[in-house]
Amino acid sequence: MAVAQPTNSDGGPRFALRGRIVTMDAADTVLPDGAIYVSGGVIDAVTPADAPPPAGHEAIVPVATGGTVYPGLIELHNHLPYDVLRLWDVPRRYTNRDQWAGTADYHRLVTGPMTVLGSDPTLMPAVVRYVETKALVNGTTTSQGIALFSNTGARHMYRGVVRNVEQTDDPTLPAALSRIADVEATDAAKFLARLRGNHRLLLHLAEGIDTAARNHFLALQLEDGQWAITDNLVGIHCTGLHPEDFQVLAAHGGSMVWSPLSNLLLYGQTSDIAAAKAAGVRIGLGADWSVSGSKGLLGELKAARLASTAAGGVFTDRDLVAMATRDAATILQWNGKLGTLETGRYADLLVIDTTTADPYTALIDARDHDIILVTIAGIPRYGTTTLMHTLTADDDQPAPEDPHLDGPGKRLLYLRQDTADPTVEALSLTEATGRLTTALADLPNHVAQPSAAATFAAAGGRPRWRLALDEIEPTGLALRPHLPLRTGAARPRETTPNESPPGPFTHAAPAQHPVALDQLTSQDDEEFRQILGAEHNLPDGFGKSLTDLLT
Repeated sequence: MAVAQPTNSDGGPRFALRGRIVTMDAADTVLPDGAIYVSGGVIDAVTPADAPPPAGHEAIVPVATGGTVYPGLIELHNHLPYDVLRLWDVPRRYTNRDQWAGTADYHRLVTGPMTVLGSDPTLMPAVVRYVETKALVNGTTTSQGIALFSNTGARHMYRGVVRNVEQTDDPTLPAALSRIADVEATDAAKFLARLRGNHRLLLHLAEGIDTAARNHFLALQLEDGQWAITDNLVGIHCTGLHPEDFQVLAAHGGSMVWSPLSNLLLYGQTSDIAAAKAAGVRIGLGADWSVSGSKGLLGELKAARLASTAAGGVFTDRDLVAMATRDAATILQWNGKLGTLETGRYADLLVIDTTTADPYTALIDARDHDIILVTIAGIPRYGTTTLMHTLTADDDQPAPEDPHLDGPGKRLLYLRQDTADPTVEALSLTEATGRLTTALADLPNHVAQPSAAATFAAAGGRPRWRLALDEIEPTGLALRPHLPLRTGAARPRETTPNESPPGPFTHAAPAQHPVALDQLTSQDDEEFRQILGAEHNLPDGFGKSLTDLLT
């Protein structure tokens, strides 16, 4: 198999898949028995199975999947490095993100472990390899990237297997930003200028359920009465917004990212989705992170349906699947290339092992082990042994890797990517898992080893690269706007360490305790399901219903 790049340069494999095709196009076309033809990373045609093949595919026999084909899932919010950590048994209900970020439990389970992983040059690539694999086995083909920064102020992003919202390397997929400079976050004129630029801004907005959380939104109304909102503003969470706020957001072209499970676990409630829908706000989905959310979008779709049902049946299953496909692509301005299965779109595909029931319900009901194929840019990245061997048969390429998942049928991974960071490219999932498991189990001793700074200094003072851990480290960048209220009240500012003024990393790590590496899938993780089922901030019956759907 020839290896294509995320930029979809020529050279991707030529193949065709047969099955039920859920196009997610504007007409919601579903082909009960269809074929999708791919070459060079692009969809050449989507046709009924008995139709003649398109030009160039005359000799191609479609591979019978026996399943249903969807666009790959597009995630608009995650803190990917943290997806190595296990679900937090949230001790109480909070009303604002400030209240939980500094707790002792948070330091023990999050700050401590990530301080170690983020500063060790042998563990950073292992984090990247592991969390990208976790996204793949949950059907996610696009998420937010993993950033690095150094003490020289330079920044770099891994170019990996899963598409990176923030660094696409493709002019047809405009990059989005999820961090802005502190000065832009606190100066109304500079923030509005940034919003009028060429990039979507995926920024936390009104995270929490109290007045302080809502004030972050109200502060977007400027002195002259105009709002610092354009179609470039994509508000993450929006749990503090009132119905009239959603009207303002929609009127100015803003959209939002919904992370219902994380909202419910931390705050006991999620966004007013009925008000958001009534206002016409476009909505995407994000799992947030594994500390207080789903393992991936496949799980988050289930949480979203339960939350929608609890709110009175706000969304249909088709609406929810659209949030993770075409609506997400539209929010990113990628809808000409991704989010639907149409001629000329990039071949990011998800296939599940069923053709029964409503096609949208079938995807939300699908368990991890129902995923039988995931492709990105036409490259088969994860799937059953049969499909992966059929689609990647080439003696010149390395064999796919076994992720060692439980459940029926063996699955294989193909992680070769020429554009990946070399230290990630050289690392197998097995080796990455071993490094992380050992380090997390031995955190007290690991942290006592020579620091990364000393290691780099001994090597001649080369830049000290670290994972840019957006919940821990000062980087001079903000994840949310911090504009002052027009009333003259103090700026509604949170005290997240990463939003401190830029400077050398001086964080004093808390005492370390051993922790376990989070498992890749929900079906393989009984402890995850037990914790989730017992989370007391969830509405009555929500945890049990969700764990039943995940099992």
